[in-house]
Amino acid sequence: MFSSEQSKSAARLLTALSVSAVLSAALTVSSCRTNSGGTDAFIPAAPDWSDKAAWYISEPATAQEADIFYILPTCVWDWTTEDGLTCRYSDYTRTDHIEAFRPSVELAEDIFAQGQYGFYCPYYRQISLNVWMDGEEAVEELFPLSMEDISAAFDYYLDNYNKGRPFVLAGFSQGGKAVVELVKHLPAEAYERMVAAYAIGYRISDEEVEQYPQLHPATDSTGTGTIISYNSAASPEAACAVLSPSDVCINPVNWTTDAVPAALNDSVTVTVDTLSHLLIVDGLDPEAYFLSSLAPMFPLGNYHLQELTLYQEHLRRNTALRVRNFTL
Repeated sequence: MFSSEQSKSAARLLTALSVSAVLSAALTVSSCRTNSGGTDAFIPAAPDWSDKAAWYISEPATAQEADIFYILPTCVWDWTTEDGLTCRYSDYTRTDHIEAFRPSVELAEDIFAQGQYGFYCPYYRQISLNVWMDGEEAVEELFPLSMEDISAAFDYYLDNYNKGRPFVLAGFSQGGKAVVELVKHLPAEAYERMVAAYAIGYRISDEEVEQYPQLHPATDSTGTGTIISYNSAASPEAACAVLSPSDVCINPVNWTTDAVPAALNDSVTVTVDTLSHLLIVDGLDPEAYFLSSLAPMFPLGNYHLQELTLYQEHLRRNTALRVRNFTL
């Protein structure tokens, strides 16, 4: 069975998304400031990365062995200004958006930082859940602005917070997409200090791996300078079309890329499907993890929202292992 902490973490995330779905239609505040060029859409002003309010940062009391640079998943929906104009990006100056980020931030901090590494999470202008549900074309049209923020935030982190330490890149869903893009274009000096990159819940193609040598897929639990990626579902038919297919998948339970099943607990097994490159989870009740408000993206049997909570103990131990191997 799952631990009480795993159950609590999953419940917090599901509750946050459910409440967001209910409230999204009612949001009517005017913090969007920059016209996007259209007559019915605005975007927020770019974050000021020197403003501490644009970050979630936690640093241990003792000397930091390594840092975690974490990129948030999608947490907000489209919203409207008091003039009735649509905004398709988050805005860190909005209290409700910060509250929507909080469950994901706290879960990731617990998993990756573990109280011993510095944790740096920028509140970038993420595209909304509605954009993702509109499909890949909408995502590719609007995500470049989000990526501009992330790249600028990462540069600011390197210049002002990192102090030459090794770092782990980590992100989930939209954050996973951003991790892939960051790794592609990391300067050589920064890549040399990258312990690993966790691009969870997003796809990586063989073509990308061939074009960008820094996208080096992990094949075990110990390698450094590698990228870790997987997408979970009860069956290939339950895959999310926008996040799949991928050509990269590793099992975060036994840290292999073959089809050998791994026991997550006494009733759940996790297996890499080497044809679909999905992580097939057998033994869960799909109904217990289904959100009807997100059904257009995540059909019954898709476990995207559980990519961190299902494997949190394995990810926690693996992060520490890769940091230890890197710093030996």
